[in-house]
Order: sequence, then C-alpha cells, then structure tokens
Amino acid sequence: MDLPLAMVSSSRELNAGMLRIVVPHVTPASNNQQVMALFTDHKALIGLPVLEMNRPIGMINRHIFLSQMSRPFFHELYDQKSCIAFMDKTPLIVEANAGLDYLAERVIETGDKAVTEGFILTDDGHYVGIGLGIDLIKTVSGLQAKQHQQIMQSIEYARVIQESMLNRSRQLMEAHLDDWCLYWHPRDCVSGDIYAFHPFAHGWLQVVADCTGHGVPGAFMTFIFASALEKALTQVPPHEPERLLSIINLHIKQTLSQLQYSADKSQSNDGCDAIALFVDTENNTLIWANAQMHAFQLAAGNDEVAVLSADRKGLGYIDTPSDYQWQRHQRPLQRGDQVLIVSDGVTDQIGGERAIMFGKKRLQGLMLHEREKPMAQRSDALLAALKTWQGEQMCRDDMTWFGFRW
Repeated sequence: MDLPLAMVSSSRELNAGMLRIVVPHVTPASNNQQVMALFTDHKALIGLPVLEMNRPIGMINRHIFLSQMSRPFFHELYDQKSCIAFMDKTPLIVEANAGLDYLAERVIETGDKAVTEGFILTDDGHYVGIGLGIDLIKTVSGLQAKQHQQIMQSIEYARVIQESMLNRSRQLMEAHLDDWCLYWHPRDCVSGDIYAFHPFAHGWLQVVADCTGHGVPGAFMTFIFASALEKALTQVPPHEPERLLSIINLHIKQTLSQLQYSADKSQSNDGCDAIALFVDTENNTLIWANAQMHAFQLAAGNDEVAVLSADRKGLGYIDTPSDYQWQRHQRPLQRGDQVLIVSDGVTDQIGGERAIMFGKKRLQGLMLHEREKPMAQRSDALLAALKTWQGEQMCRDDMTWFGFRW
C-alpha cells in the first residue's frame, strides 16, 4: 500500500485507533472530477471519506464510483456535480477509542461493506482517519494467535509442574518395586489423572485417581486431590485406605464448597474416581478401598481375571455424602499374582470396526494372553492394542494404568 500509515495505539490499549490510516478526504463542495483525480493519484485508496465541518457524512467507494463514471456520458453529466451523488450515506463510523471487540461486532453487523470499503474513525465525532477491514482481520487474528501461544506456553509449563509432582512417585516405584508398569498420558497436555506412591516399613500404598474432566480443569482437580491425600496421610495410617478416601472426599467437598446442595447453577459438582491400595508386605495381603475405579487381579495359576470390588460413589461430588464410608476390602497375595488399575480413559476409548468402547472384557483378555510377560512388556502390549483399537478415532480422555506382579 502506498498510503502513509499513522498508527495511534498504546501497547496497553487495544482499540480501533490502532488501525487508523491517514487518507485524503473531500467535502460536499468537492466535485466528481476531483474525486476521480484522488482515486487516480492514490491507487490503494478504497474508500474516500466525505466530511462536513470535519465530521463524516459519508464514504465514496472506489469501485462503485469508477464503475458509474465509466458509463457513457457520465463524465459530461457528473464531473462538475457534488461528490455526494455517489456517496454512501451510511458508512460505518466508530470512535477511535472503541475496543477492538466492539469494532469487530460492528463490522459483522454492517456486513461485507465495512470489510471491503473500510470504516471511518472519529474522535468525539470529528474525523481522524479510516480503517480497513483487512487490517482489522489481520490484527484480531494476530492477537488471537499471540493469546493462544501465551495460553499454550502456560499450559506447557503447567505440564512441567504436574509431571514434577508425579515424578517423585515414579522414582519411589523404581526404588521399591521389582516387576511393575506405569503409563500416564494426558489427552490435552495436562491431565486429570493422578497417581501417588508411598513406601512404608511394612508395605506400600498406591493411589490412582481420575478427576473430573481433562486438560486444565482436570489438572486443577489433581492438585486439589494431591493436597487432600497429603492431609489424609497425616491423620490415618496407610493400611486403612477406606478412611483415606473418606478424608479426601471431605477435603474436596470443603475446597469446592460442595458440602450442601445449592440451586445456584454455578456451583461446582466436581470430584474424582479413585482407588487407594495398600500392599502389606509383612502379611502378604492386598488391602483396598475403591471409588468407582477399574481394578483387576489375576491370581497365579488362575485362568480368570477377578474384578476388585468398588463402591459406586465417587469422591467429592454433590451426591456423595460428606460422611460416606467406603468399604474396606482385602485378600491374600501369592507370588505371581498380578494387579492392574486403569482409568476409564482406557476402557471407554472408542474404536474397532463398530466404533464401540474398548471395554473391560478386552482388557481382561489381554491380561490373560500376556500373563507370562514382564509387566513392562505387558504395558507396551496394552498400549499397542489400544492404538490399534483406536485407529482414526480421537482420544476421548486421559489414560493411566498401574500394574504390578507380586
């Protein structure tokens, strides 16, 4: 463009004035011959403002004007007449200090005209310049791209924080477990799934939770859950997982103000499914409490995969009483027994020829088929089976699983 640009914006004020372009203008006293001369001299001039006492009263569209003036005898008829003959009397006029959001809304309301011809900018009603629709589109797109980049950078850093929080548990697993596997995969950079491993003198505790949502909302919930678990471990011993879940439930409800039902539609109804599993290494016993998580045990020498019992109440949700008591379960462990815990992102993944969920039966069948392999290889086999099953389908949710062989 061969027109001089004079941007009048502050880095802290995103307004219509950012798009101001200084262009020639005419008045009702100007004739069409003068308009023609201006369009000839300024090849990039799309719209020519018409001012009266420095206030805009219309806009002359270049293409419409030239089209009309090219008709037979129009020069003879209109050259010396006032330019208002070809003036659009209802151009879009916006104050330069108006926000870009407001300007964009007005441009949309006006339609193609404001995009193709541009719009007039004023300061307290007095003309200061024009703006082009294409410049508005470029500016808004650029701002959105920058905001998106900033948001993604923030989320990426949140992932670093979340992974750092989980890394200690992974390191402890490596130090205390022999044959085990762990897979944690967020659907959207950060995850609503969380796991925690705590070793003790007489055993170890593994907690896996699937919090409401995924992405940023889910990640917020994992931080609340982690805080609740740390608090619970200061109040009850690890071999009482049912009490751990009760304390976590109350902490989440208190944190999210979900202790009492409210008709307020903005009230949160968030929580998580979770399992707290304690392995008593002195007595070879598996002790757990389960809030709707999928968990399985394949006993050594057995050809049937058992489902570990679970209560049908999640933690923290409005319909879960604040004093709800989860059931305590336990069973003996024998050498060679295998346990696998998965979040529902695994079982609910859509795929296959009929686009149905992966389900628990396929998972149990895979456990039987791969039973002789080390847990790490079985984890790889499960991931490969899920990828094949998923095919071209989108990933529905965060995925996490933890398994060990006793």
